[in-house]
Amino acid sequence: MNELNEKIALAMTQQGDAIDAFIKRNEGTFHDLISRVEEIEAKGSGPGKTAQTREGMEHKNLFENWLRKPNDNATKNALGDFESKNVNIGTDAAGGFAVPEEIAREIERLELKFSPVRRLVRVMQTGSGDFKHLVNIGGTTSGWVSETGSRSETVTPSLRQITPTFGELYAYPQTTEWALDDVFFNVGNWLAEEVAQEFAKAEGAAVLTGDGSDKPTGLLNTTPVVTDDDASPLRAAAAYEFLPSLTLTSPAVAEIMPDELITLVYAVNSAYRANGTWIMNSSTGAAIRKLKDSNGAYLWQPSLIGGQPDRLLGYPVEFWEDMADTATNAFPVGFGDFRRGYLLVDRTQIRITVDANVTSPGKIKYFVRRRVGGMPLNNNAVKFLRTTIA
Repeated sequence: MNELNEKIALAMTQQGDAIDAFIKRNEGTFHDLISRVEEIEAKGSGPGKTAQTREGMEHKNLFENWLRKPNDNATKNALGDFESKNVNIGTDAAGGFAVPEEIAREIERLELKFSPVRRLVRVMQTGSGDFKHLVNIGGTTSGWVSETGSRSETVTPSLRQITPTFGELYAYPQTTEWALDDVFFNVGNWLAEEVAQEFAKAEGAAVLTGDGSDKPTGLLNTTPVVTDDDASPLRAAAAYEFLPSLTLTSPAVAEIMPDELITLVYAVNSAYRANGTWIMNSSTGAAIRKLKDSNGAYLWQPSLIGGQPDRLLGYPVEFWEDMADTATNAFPVGFGDFRRGYLLVDRTQIRITVDANVTSPGKIKYFVRRRVGGMPLNNNAVKFLRTTIA
């Protein structure tokens, strides 16, 4: 009996060792499966929301703990170790921590609330500061030929190289140590709101009128000209076309005739017009909204669908508060496909460093920044209306 018990015990030990060895060999696979199950469960518990990975949650929690106690070395080291291992983006000493993806997405969502820029233009991510983009400006030729006829070489398309100008966009919000000690103070949401508002304001102005010096080159940095799309020679790469309005007797946009808005729409090539959008500031919008056609019907039709923009002559309107009011040689109204007309480039992730109770005792300052570049892309895709005051 003792011999039988020994054999059973030996067999169970061997089986246990085999199971342990199997688990060890497949530990990585099990870990991946568990992570995938957790993500699926997260999606199921919050339909319509972006699921957050376990690493993402850990990053966000460490980050928010560090925001509250930036001088706590244990928290700082834990965040630095996490980033070095998981994101490979450096530590505080190497230029600041990266803002977690969830907070970065919230900043971008709020930016859209304060400014239409990132909703309108083309946005790309690049890992290099010497980024260049090629634009096809036409010139390709073709021909007809019989089955056995000779084929002559056709002209290849002309390409224009676009090089965005870059600068560092930053915000410098601050709060008090007392506020951070309050457990009900959501420091992540506060930071997102403060940063988004400043980013949207600065980016909106730069994309419209930026001079290219440590910032994007704006749509109107090069003054628009009357040269047509197909004219020879072509307009400068950063110059859009403008259409003159009637000479106004006062700065009242209501004196702009409906016919001029219609002319502006059809001055844009149909390839771009299909995705056309109006841009103007609220003052201009208030006046244009009063315009009527010859039958007394308003040109600006209110939207019947929640969340959808109203439409002017069948095209959506975006309010860009940096657009000029009417004045002599001002450009208060633009129309076209801005995704084809302008390129905005994000060079780096949003990063942050902290001035903890140093320059302002009792206050914590957060220096948040990202490198952004921009440049007019296809100057045929957008047109502007110029006003003149008599």
